[in-house]
Amino acid sequence: MILKRIAYTVGVVASILPAAIAGPHRVLQDAYEIEKMEIKLTDVSTEITDIKAIHNGVQFEVFAHLKWADQIFVEGSSNLLNYEMLIDGNVENTGSVDLNAERELPEKISCGFGTMDTSGKHVVSVKVTIDASEFESDRDYQSFASGASFVPLIIVLLLAGTTHMVELALGMGLFVGTCMVAGSLTAGFRDMLDIYILGALADEDHCYVILFILFMAGLVGLMEKSGGLMGVTHALKGFVKTRRSSQIACFTAGVVIFFDDYANCLVAGYSMRALTDICGVSREKLAFIVDATAAPIASIIPISSWVGFEISLIQEQLDAIYERYPDPTISDSGFSVFLETIKYRYYCIFMLMFIPLLIASGRDFGPMLIAERANQVYGRTDGGDGAALAADGNVLESKNTPPDEMPKRWWNLALPIVMLVVYIFYLLAWTGSDPTNPDQTFVNVMEDSNSYQALLWGTMAAALTAVLFYFLQDYKDGRIIWFNFKGWAKRSKAAATSCCRKEDGSEEAAEDEARVLVDYEEAMSSFILGMEKIFGALV
Repeated sequence: MILKRIAYTVGVVASILPAAIAGPHRVLQDAYEIEKMEIKLTDVSTEITDIKAIHNGVQFEVFAHLKWADQIFVEGSSNLLNYEMLIDGNVENTGSVDLNAERELPEKISCGFGTMDTSGKHVVSVKVTIDASEFESDRDYQSFASGASFVPLIIVLLLAGTTHMVELALGMGLFVGTCMVAGSLTAGFRDMLDIYILGALADEDHCYVILFILFMAGLVGLMEKSGGLMGVTHALKGFVKTRRSSQIACFTAGVVIFFDDYANCLVAGYSMRALTDICGVSREKLAFIVDATAAPIASIIPISSWVGFEISLIQEQLDAIYERYPDPTISDSGFSVFLETIKYRYYCIFMLMFIPLLIASGRDFGPMLIAERANQVYGRTDGGDGAALAADGNVLESKNTPPDEMPKRWWNLALPIVMLVVYIFYLLAWTGSDPTNPDQTFVNVMEDSNSYQALLWGTMAAALTAVLFYFLQDYKDGRIIWFNFKGWAKRSKAAATSCCRKEDGSEEAAEDEARVLVDYEEAMSSFILGMEKIFGALV
C-alpha cells in the first residue's frame, strides 16, 4: 500500500515538473479566458480618470480593464493580445501586447486616443483577440460642448436665488447633470439615486463627516438642555452690553473654535444667539459673522478637519507628480505645500481682517444695513425678521430648553468644549504617531493623522463626558449641589421600588428633593433633538 502511494506521488510530480521548468510564472491551461472587460476613459489634458462624459474636441485615452478568469499562461500560445478600439463602429486604433513582457497577465491596457466632434450619444468599443479567443466590450458616452458643463451650476444658482431652498436647488442641479451624463430622464433618475446619492452615502469618509455633524449637533443639544448656553449669556451680560461688544464676542468665539467649520457654526451660533438678540443685533448679522469666521479660520489653521482633508488631496496629487516626474522641484510633503499656500489665501486672510473692521466701524451695506437698521429703530431683541419661524409663522421655539427653576451655569458649556478640543488634539496625535519612527516631527504627526476619526471619536467622547459631568450636579432652590451622594442613593432606591410603591404623598415629598441636572432620559432626548435641528441642513 505504501509503495502504491509513493508511485502515485512520483507520477504527479513528474506531470507538474515540465510546466515548472518552462518558466517561473508558467502554469498550463488550454486557452486564455477574460472573465470581465470594462472600458474607462481618461481626459488627456487634465489626467482625470474614468470620465463619465466627453467634451467635443477634447482628446481622451481609452483603457480596457481586464479581469482574467485565472492568472494562468497557456502552453503553445502565441501569447500575443491583439486589440481594436472603435468609436461608433469605426476603427480608430489597433495594436498588440506581448503577454510574455510581464510576469503576470495585464489588468489594464491602453487602446489608443480619440476625440468627439459632434454632440450626442457615442459608443466606444474594444475588441480583444488572443489566438482563437475573442472578447468585446462597449460603453455609451454622451458628448457635449465645453460650455454645457455650466448648465447644472446655472440651474442651482437660479433655483437657489428664486426659491431660497438650497436643498431643492442642489437636488435639481444633480438631477439635470445626471440626466446629461446618462442621456435620458429615466436613466438619469436611476443613476442619481443609485450612483451619486447612495454612492456618496456609502463612502466611508462621507459617513465620518455625516456622523460627526450629527454627534456635534447632539452635543450642542446636551449643552442647551443643561443650561450651559443660557449660562454663557448670563455670565457675559456684565461684560457684553452693546451691539459692538456682542459682535466682538461672537467673532472671538468663532476664532477660538478653529478645528472645524461645522462645529464652529453650531457652537458659536447657538451660544451667541441669545446674547446678540439681547443687544439688538439682527440674526442676519449674527449668521454673517459666524459663517464668515468659521470657514476662513478653519482653512488657514494647520490643525483642523478641513485642512486635514485638503492635505490628503494635495498629497495624492504630489504622489502622482512624483510618479510621473521622478525629480520635480517641489516638496514631497502635502503639509509643507499647504503651509506655503497660506500666504496666498487672500479671501480667508482679508475676511478675518474685514470682520473686526466692520464691527469697529459699525458700517453695514445693502440688505444687511436694512436688517440692522430695522432692529435698531424698533428696538427688537428677538433677532428681528431674520429669526427662524415655524410653519405657522410664529417664532420658532426650542423643544429642548432647560426648566425655569434650573440654575444656568457657564461651565456646563465651557467644560464640554474644552474637553472636545483636548480629545480632538489628542486623537489627531494618536492617529498620526508612528512608534517605529523616532525621528517623526510634529508636522509629520499632523500630516499622517486621520482627522475624520479624530473628529468623530472626539465628539462622541466629549458628549459622554458632558453627560457624566451633568450627572455629578444636582440642583435645588436655584443652586447647584455637587456630588449629592445622599440624593443619588434616594433616587436609586426609589427607582428600584417604584413598581411596588403605593400612591401616597411620596410624590410631593420627592418634589422638594434635589434633582439631577440632566438625567439619562433627558440626555438621550436632548441629544436626539440636537441632531434633529441639523438634519435638514445635513440633507
